[in-house]
Amino acid sequence: MKAERHAIRNLLGVLAYRQENDRQGALDYFNHILSPGEDPDNLNAMANRHFVMSTSKGGIPAAAPEPDLSTEEGKRAQARRYAEQAFALIDEKNNDAIDYELSSRALELCNQAMELAGHLVDLDESNDWKYLAGEASYEMLQKTMRKIETRDEAYQALENAVWSFWTIAENPSADINMKSSAWVRIGFIFRWASKWDVRIGDVPESLAEFIDDPERCVRKARDIAPYSPHVLNYLARFRGKAGDVEEALRLYEESIPLPSTKENFFAHSSRAELCLEQHKRAVSADTPDRRYLDQAKDDLEYILTKHESPRDYAMLADVYLQIAKITIDSVTRQEYLTKALHKCFISENCQRGNELFQLYNVRGRCQCLLGQHRRARESFRLGMRCEKKLGYKWGECGSLLADCEDHHRLVDNC
Repeated sequence: MKAERHAIRNLLGVLAYRQENDRQGALDYFNHILSPGEDPDNLNAMANRHFVMSTSKGGIPAAAPEPDLSTEEGKRAQARRYAEQAFALIDEKNNDAIDYELSSRALELCNQAMELAGHLVDLDESNDWKYLAGEASYEMLQKTMRKIETRDEAYQALENAVWSFWTIAENPSADINMKSSAWVRIGFIFRWASKWDVRIGDVPESLAEFIDDPERCVRKARDIAPYSPHVLNYLARFRGKAGDVEEALRLYEESIPLPSTKENFFAHSSRAELCLEQHKRAVSADTPDRRYLDQAKDDLEYILTKHESPRDYAMLADVYLQIAKITIDSVTRQEYLTKALHKCFISENCQRGNELFQLYNVRGRCQCLLGQHRRARESFRLGMRCEKKLGYKWGECGSLLADCEDHHRLVDNC
């Protein structure tokens, strides 16, 4: 989507100027957007370029003109400006920092774009805006579904998201990747509704049969786009949650060679998560299987050389912790615990707004095993705070803190 490319370049330009003081780099981004064949009248790029040049030594160009909303072209220009701003807000999810207010503002901008010029742009662009509105509502649902006090907001977000995605899913002119992604989103919405007891209200009648079997939505997505790594990855997640581990692993194996850098990272990360969970189940059943742990380790070490993710660093720390727990040699065991704490440190320092309770859970358990019980208790308290923000009244960190206090209150000075 061209609007997405422009939104990303505008965002990169702003970051280049504000964070790196790279005036020319920022101008290069904005000038590319405004070049012939791209979008010479892009209002956001014009405004950003004006700001950079007016606050540096490059002279002050004419300010970006406000569009004339009495004309169709002016309405289209302003609507595209709204859509681009909405995409930039939603894209914050890639920085682990999107919140309810950002999502709500993005949805408002999408609605403004549709109301102003949804009938004045071609179907592809209109579909882009509708899908973006669905994404905004989808994010709002994730931020509200776990807490009883925000169930009304979750109910409304669910309804808005389902209708937005269904409009795309049932649209014959929609791009097949967008249609399949819409079906995947609907499947996850129905799954979350069941898991978190969010009421499903007014949804399209044709979707009623999918409510009790959300995986059917993802299988429908696969019928539409059988070679989509995005669809294969999410079908694998459904299969894994259903206990069909081998089928889930097969689907990840099918997805990983397909071209898509972002989805490739997601597949490795999701497979690692599944393998880590499977290892823990096997340990609980007293049937440990090291191959799952080795696969998780390989996946995470591979992708973390290529991208930065606080969640993946925290997961790799957990993998190292699990390896330490089954390692007999005390020196090697301590090495893995130290490596785990280092990954926790990296995870904590690359978080961008959202704290991960899993990070503090792993860090606290490592500290306990190293005899650092006072530090462990502080980690578990931080984890409890994160769990409460997510709506968990008493999560695993709370139990770990209670256990640590019972066993080590009188013996620890670390």
